[in-house]
Order: sequence, then C-alpha cells, then structure tokens
Amino acid sequence: MKAKGRTRVAVLLGGSSSERAVSLVSGRMALKYLPSDRFKTTPYDPAKTKDLVRLIKDAQAGKIDVVFNALHGTHGEDGHVQGLLEILGLPYTGSGVLASATAFDKSAAKEAYRRARIPSPKGMKVTGEAFRRDPSGVLKKLHDQLGHAIVVKPNASGSSVGLSVRPVRKAWKSAIAKALREDAHACLVEALIKGRELTVPVLEKKGVPHAMPVIEIRTASGLFDYQAKYHDKRTQEICPAPISRHATRLATRFALKAHAAIGCRGYSRTDMILDERGRLWTLETNTLPGLTPASLLPKAAREEGMEYPELLVRILAEARSDDK
Repeated sequence: MKAKGRTRVAVLLGGSSSERAVSLVSGRMALKYLPSDRFKTTPYDPAKTKDLVRLIKDAQAGKIDVVFNALHGTHGEDGHVQGLLEILGLPYTGSGVLASATAFDKSAAKEAYRRARIPSPKGMKVTGEAFRRDPSGVLKKLHDQLGHAIVVKPNASGSSVGLSVRPVRKAWKSAIAKALREDAHACLVEALIKGRELTVPVLEKKGVPHAMPVIEIRTASGLFDYQAKYHDKRTQEICPAPISRHATRLATRFALKAHAAIGCRGYSRTDMILDERGRLWTLETNTLPGLTPASLLPKAAREEGMEYPELLVRILAEARSDDK
C-alpha cells in the first residue's frame, strides 16, 4: 500500500566505496528534490549494518515500492546491490545485474564495444597476480603492444580514482601499483589517445533511449580525474560541445550503441575522445552517472529544458527489475 497515495521510495546512498562522498551528495539531492507530494522518501546507507538490515526488513514487510539507487563505485554500480534488490523483489533505478557488472569491469566493457564495432583504444588487462609474478615482463609486453604513451586505470572502479595518464616509462610500475590499490584483481592499460574529451548521457523514456546533448570537458591539467571532476573550479564542462555536426552525430550514435551493447537501462553516460584527426574513441560507460550539482547528466538535462526534479522523476519512472 502506498503512503497516502505517495510512492514509497528507498534512496540508497553512501556505501563503502571510494566514491562514498559523491554518493552521499547524489542521494541527498534525490531526497531533497523528489516532489514530496508524490513520493515518500527514506534514506538507507548500506555501509551501516543497521540500515542494510532495515532495508531488508522494510522490503519484506512491503514498505518499499521502488528503490532510487544513488550508490556509486564498488557494490553500488557493479551488480552487487542490484543482485540484492532482485532477491528482495524490488524495482530499482539504473541498469540491471549483468549490465552493471559489465560496464564496471572495463575490460568486459571493451569487449562489448568490440562486438558492437564501437571504436575503443587498444588496451591490455593486467592482473594483480601477473604483475606480482613478473613485473618486468608485464612492462615490456605493455611497451611492445601499446607504445610509449599509455593510460593506466583500475579495471573495476569509477570517478577516475586510481587513474594515471601518460606516466613516464620509469613511473609505469608505480602507476600500475596505484591502480591495483584501487582494484587488487586487475588494471586496464590503454594506448593514450590525444584529443578532446567528450561525454554523452543517455536517458530513457518508456524504455526508449534518447541521447542528450554532447558535453566537452576541458581541465586545467588536461586530466579529468576525481579532483578535476569534483573540486577544481577551473574545469570547464561545455554543453553543447562546440564540435562539428558530424562529430556530434557520431558521438550520439556511439553513446546509444554503447548503451545497447552493454545492456543498460534507465540512463547511462559514455565518455569518449575526439582525436586530432577527427576520429572518435569510446573510453567507458557509466551506468549510474553522478547526480550532484557538479555532475554532467543534470547539466545536459538543463540544456534540454529539464529541471532537476523532473530529471529525478524521469529516472524513477524507468525503475524496474531484471525480470520485468
């Protein structure tokens, strides 16, 4: 039964990943801006045992109609919490179990791009075990296959945590070690593509995906890492991106293809590089883009005339489980 005609929404926020701070802001924004005349919101922070127990009990007691998932990072967008919500029989925002796991595993996402013929930089997955066993051999193989300019990132992580862009050769070992501290299982090393950084959000309406305006990201350091995303006021996010019509059409097409190839639902955001020769390369797809005031999805929504509460309602309207 709904609470006096209002939909009862469990808002998941916080969590235990390195992106906890961002998740708290996203979740608090949902709690604040979901229209209170239509929704009764209740926060749950899975990092707190009492909140996790309460979520399960409330679900079993029929006190939750839908879940707004504002978790980011490990356990929040990698299929783990999605699996729990499936077991509890609760519809939830964002992608399902398999799509979430695929997008969060960067090497798996690259394979999905390859099958869908979406261009992506040449890359190599380095497992923590292989690197510990033979670091010199791994470094040589990387240089032989990818050249001298590389990007190193954790294989499973978000918000560019643990990212290293174009480390000098003598710093490759420490860059890989840094990435493996974020994801001990593996890191992804890619050939560096020089160019303009773009991102394209995708938002569904009644299950039909729509590509939103392309955004260009310009940073003072040339690196769109966690600091540049959330703290550096010099970072510019230009929407719509000042690129050619051809590049715009290509970016929106790749974003929609990536959304479909990974199996996303509800919404997503795909990051790309437009190189100096006008070629577009897909980097990764985020199944739960941030919803903070500094986040890119709300910026694209505003460009389309969609205010923040309307965006939240639209996201919530697409909530469902894998079997529905």
